[in-house]
Amino acid sequence: MSKDKIVKLNLGCGFHHYEGWLNVDKQEACEPDMQVDLEETPWPFEDNSVSEVRLIHTLEHLGQDPRTFVAVMAELYRVCRHGAHVHILSSHPRHESFLSDPTVTRAVTVNSMQFFDRQVNEQWKERGVGNTPVALYENLDFRIINYKLVLDENFTRHAMAKKWSNADLRVNINLYNNAIAATEIHLVVMKDKEDDRFALATPLNMEPYLMAVYADVNAEAHVSRSIAQTGQWEPTESTVIARILKKTSAERKRVSVLNLGANVGWYALLAARSAANVFVDCYEPQAENRRLLERNIAMNDVADRVTVNPLAVTDVQGKAQLYIGAKDRYVSSLVSATVPEEGRVELEVDTDCLDGILKGKQLARMPDVLIMDVGGCEQKVINGGARVFERGWRPVIFTKFQPSAIAAAGAECDMFKKLSGMKYQLFVISAKALNLTPVTAEQLAKYYVDLNKPKTRDRYFNVLALPEGVDVKQFVG
Repeated sequence: MSKDKIVKLNLGCGFHHYEGWLNVDKQEACEPDMQVDLEETPWPFEDNSVSEVRLIHTLEHLGQDPRTFVAVMAELYRVCRHGAHVHILSSHPRHESFLSDPTVTRAVTVNSMQFFDRQVNEQWKERGVGNTPVALYENLDFRIINYKLVLDENFTRHAMAKKWSNADLRVNINLYNNAIAATEIHLVVMKDKEDDRFALATPLNMEPYLMAVYADVNAEAHVSRSIAQTGQWEPTESTVIARILKKTSAERKRVSVLNLGANVGWYALLAARSAANVFVDCYEPQAENRRLLERNIAMNDVADRVTVNPLAVTDVQGKAQLYIGAKDRYVSSLVSATVPEEGRVELEVDTDCLDGILKGKQLARMPDVLIMDVGGCEQKVINGGARVFERGWRPVIFTKFQPSAIAAAGAECDMFKKLSGMKYQLFVISAKALNLTPVTAEQLAKYYVDLNKPKTRDRYFNVLALPEGVDVKQFVG
């Protein structure tokens, strides 16, 4: 099997086939793309050729002999590249689905996967724990990134009817069989020296995927820390964006997204993974963010649909100083007043404007969606697109709105008045619920005055601007 033809493996697929994946099973009756007995090694896949693996109710059926199971894990490690995502779902050993299935050979739990995690094995070794350090013996390293217990539906309904507290729930999970239906585990394959940190991104109503974030999440205490700790960033906004992209991509052959201030790639990946016909152009001037952004694009195999440009987008083409916070690299901007002076880094970066980066593009090929978080330069971005807006460009716009930062940039804040004049509908996106509140340009102008004060200098919210004729109800329900 040619290395460039294999990207994602659905191993032990059964009758559940995934489009864009190589669906592999032992049984001919399942009509797999490739018929392979996973207990027979080596597998017909090249070293380091796989970026993502699904083992959905598969591992518990493999390797009744422990040597066979270890050989399966070693083979999985061989074919996966560094940073590959391994997604495991396995029946829980105290559930009827596990106990009654005559083909199940072993329990697969987060504890059993720790035997293949080198970091955990090293800790056992240092502490003198008697557990068999399989990862050290076999030179394997599957890092456990995330796991959860999937509760049985009947048990869940019973718990809700009884109005159990979390404490009650934990007690009864330990007391009763059939409480937990399955264990879901996410691993990352570690082969190279790693300076970054892997995290599992879990946008609502989307398949989870891996991202690389800052190793010290306190060094970037907004996006990286949020993804590492919760698996999400701006969940309400992300849900709205994903819904708009899924809806739009179902109606068009190609959807184009312009992501200004792309950071480490949360919105770029969200967009690219929402549908296979979504293409993203990212603009990120900060080198550290850009390195992680490019790595995340490569890890998720979307380099053919996501581009990265090392420019800051504002209202002019030229050069400018980029200011990067010393204690929090998320705080970076062309606006010096928004970044604390102590220890900050100053770099000269190239700049451009919407009129410049979209020059020469036919109106039909212009971006359908504009996402921007540009450190207070949002007004300047709109100013710098005067010509393309005059030509009739009307993308869906998501923008951060931080009045103190926009004021510090020195531009008059009339961006929403301009958008309203172009027949845009304006909505404030609630951070607490999937709720879009209609708002006028005059109300946003008042918010700009009210929040442009020392006590509220860090306050911001996100605004959605929909072109005339677009019904917001189709996106939020």
